[in-house]
Amino acid sequence: MAMRRLQQDFRQLLKNKVEGIDASPSADNLFIWNAIICGPEDSIYESGVFQLQLIFPEDYPLRPPQARFVTKVFHPNVWWEDGRICVDILKDGWTPSYDILAILHSIRLLLIDPNPLSPANLEAALLFRDNRAEYNRRVTELIQDALDADEDEEEDKDEEAVADDVENDRDDDNTNEVAAGLSQTDDGDLLREKAIIHRQSITE
Repeated sequence: MAMRRLQQDFRQLLKNKVEGIDASPSADNLFIWNAIICGPEDSIYESGVFQLQLIFPEDYPLRPPQARFVTKVFHPNVWWEDGRICVDILKDGWTPSYDILAILHSIRLLLIDPNPLSPANLEAALLFRDNRAEYNRRVTELIQDALDADEDEEEDKDEEAVADDVENDRDDDNTNEVAAGLSQTDDGDLLREKAIIHRQSITE
């Protein structure tokens, strides 16, 4: 039942694309999904792109999945330690009629409509209630840290690619040098020595 329902949910996701929400099952496990939601527009989360993981039980949709943010999020209803999400749709408010798109839509709305009366992160809940300016600063600071980390990762990948290109160019130069040396009309002993070295390098 669960596998058939998950396949159905996936088809619905592909058919009914929603801007700011994307999800797909892991390559080797249909019960573990990776998702991305973009922060709602005109909110302090607007510039954020958040990765999530959903783990579905074998009796889904009779029971809801476990959902957590992989990206660090400062929010009253998100556990700071592991990113688990405290939202009614995944607890007492769950019904089998909800699908994956409904879950992700609810989590996205939760970002801008937290419930500080049922906190998973007490510090965030208190700041949201008593010091909204500091709460907003903490949220935006964490989002910027994530964006900076993504940029650094991209730069590292670019540097690795450049380094690989340089190394490949060196290998090509070395090959060309050997070929050029073999084509020169050196004295017989030197030419034979280069030919032996070249053959050995090929057979090794």
